[in-house]
Amino acid sequence: MKKILWLMTLLCLCACSTTTKTTSEGSYTNAKGAVATAKLEWENDQMVAVELDETTENTTKKALGEAYDMKQASAINKNWNEQIAFLENYIVANGIDQIQLNEEGKAVNEDILSGCTISIDSYLKAVQDAQAKHE
Repeated sequence: MKKILWLMTLLCLCACSTTTKTTSEGSYTNAKGAVATAKLEWENDQMVAVELDETTENTTKKALGEAYDMKQASAINKNWNEQIAFLENYIVANGIDQIQLNEEGKAVNEDILSGCTISIDSYLKAVQDAQAKHE
């Protein structure tokens, strides 16, 4: 009898702890026609992953990876894919509400500039679009 009660309690606890996983996608097209995209993953309405990319000509910057070489032009000596990975992790940890941008669309927040110095305004707009579709 005790085993049956223990098993029933365990089943109830498992049933109560279900996780709802969803995704939402957003995009933003800038004045030059480049399309920034954002795919957000959610667990129980909490953002747990962000994937950012940008379509350039017939491919995406993520598909180009290291071939989209900008290290020498970077003040922090990082390629686009390294900087966007930093931004993705930052957004998951901190959201986008406190990010401030200058007139070039670059972050002015020191904690972002330590790992991402590229223009990010299009990516933030894509994230906002994805968030709006989630709500």
